[in-house]
Amino acid sequence: MYSAVKKVISQLTEVSEKDIKKIISVLEPRLVKRKKNILDAGDGPDYMYFLNKGLFRAYIYDYKGDEQTTDLFLERNWFGDFKSFISGKKATIYLEALEDSEVLLFATKDIRRFCEEIPKFEPALRQTIEFYFIKSIDRAKKISYAGCPAQERYHEFSRKYPMLEKRIPAHYL
Repeated sequence: MYSAVKKVISQLTEVSEKDIKKIISVLEPRLVKRKKNILDAGDGPDYMYFLNKGLFRAYIYDYKGDEQTTDLFLERNWFGDFKSFISGKKATIYLEALEDSEVLLFATKDIRRFCEEIPKFEPALRQTIEFYFIKSIDRAKKISYAGCPAQERYHEFSRKYPMLEKRIPAHYL
């Protein structure tokens, strides 16, 4: 279960095997059933997550009370409410498993501790946060193209991510 997270950590930064073992020792494995949330808006900023196997979506409720999917997370990726993590405030999104999933929970307190204890950990964390910041800017640009018909946006998604089209129910897209 830990081989994928070891590989991702090694790709992000040059940390020693000893430090990788220290990081892995605090990760809490969790099996999340399809259609179950691992995070709800209002939860504390207690964890970030590594998706070992499965598929997740982030969603919010719009002003009408309808669910709006804001992001999708694939295997071998870090995910969570980065805004909550950075600000220390309660979560503003929901995270739902779209498939039965294997997740590793990484406590915020441990992340912050490793930033102090492992010199190369903080730059890797910053790189991960920057990746998701850029992704959120790109997502905002797509939303600004809201005049584009839904069918056209769906076809663009299908063209860009053909392997996901069958894994994600169309109403989430």
